[in-house]
Amino acid sequence: MCVLFFYSCKNKTQQLLTKKWDCVNVDNLDLGNEPAAGLQDSINNQKIIAAMESLTWTFKDNHEYECSIAGRVTVQGSYGITEDGKTLVCTPSTKNSINSYYIQTLTENDLVLSSAPLVLHFKPH
Repeated sequence: MCVLFFYSCKNKTQQLLTKKWDCVNVDNLDLGNEPAAGLQDSINNQKIIAAMESLTWTFKDNHEYECSIAGRVTVQGSYGITEDGKTLVCTPSTKNSINSYYIQTLTENDLVLSSAPLVLHFKPH
């Protein structure tokens, strides 16, 4: 019975996650220059924020994902969800890194991921 419970939780998390998600907001983006030294720094910061907020992540049934910026795929790889359904682990196809995100919220209409200190808010595409 316990195994069935974990399987159904994982399956439910997988079902909710499997779709295309658009980033709508980024919190706690550390740009490393506090405060912006001048107009050019402010412009660069706004460009970085705009790029982050144009992220689209697509999670597929076969545990593969794609990350796009402005419609162009920049990263693809595989993903997994921990048994407790609270952590998303993404491994790019280059296998040069592993990125873990805490799943703060996952519903049909909201996905909020955090990787200290960054918090990413997504809505379905």
